[in-house]
Amino acid sequence: MLAGNGEAGNDWRRLRSRISIERVIHAPAKAKLSEAPRLRVMKGFASAAECAWLIGRARPRLKRATVVNSTGSQDVRAVRTNSAVEFQVPEMDLVVEAIRARVSAAINLPLPLFEPSQILHYEPGQEFAAHCDYFDPQLPGHADRLRHFGQRIATVLIYLNDDYSGGETCFPKAALSFRGKTGDALFMANVDRAGRPDPLTLHAGTAPSSGEKWIFSQWVRDKIPQVDPAAGEVL
Repeated sequence: MLAGNGEAGNDWRRLRSRISIERVIHAPAKAKLSEAPRLRVMKGFASAAECAWLIGRARPRLKRATVVNSTGSQDVRAVRTNSAVEFQVPEMDLVVEAIRARVSAAINLPLPLFEPSQILHYEPGQEFAAHCDYFDPQLPGHADRLRHFGQRIATVLIYLNDDYSGGETCFPKAALSFRGKTGDALFMANVDRAGRPDPLTLHAGTAPSSGEKWIFSQWVRDKIPQVDPAAGEVL
């Protein structure tokens, strides 16, 4: 038994020695898509195997996606008809953690600022109508969220597949759209360089006309959210 355990330990050490943490979290260079709003593209951010793994993790747990309304609470609304799954701490695995660490390295913001990661799923005809990801300080419910959790200063979208038609991410105020290949990432600064909400970031997740669209979505705050340690959930 002891010999067997020792052999297993050696196998794990050999496996670990072949894994480079630096390579796992290394992100490709950013290319400018737009300066107003501030959008950057990172080609090949995630591997095809990572993307397939994330889709597999999400598929059996999908639920109708919600939106934050003007009171600060979340509910189902007609403006968002896609489905989604959120990865709280207990549901994370090494692939999710690696992707989050890579995003952190790419945007130079620490992991404690990250909200729980989400995977979004769109079937033909499903969409997320034009919206901004930041919280509007003029809305009382949003102002309360800002006080407790901080502003959503950045969004990173990773396109997990490309075998669908349509489904672009559109920015109507900037008259541009983007549709990534499998593994490509889009960085969006939701605030300007002075930290003010940028209305030019108004964007829509348009519906695919055929096939399924899968997106990994990561929102980033400007302060560390409070977490319930018992539930592993953001309060």
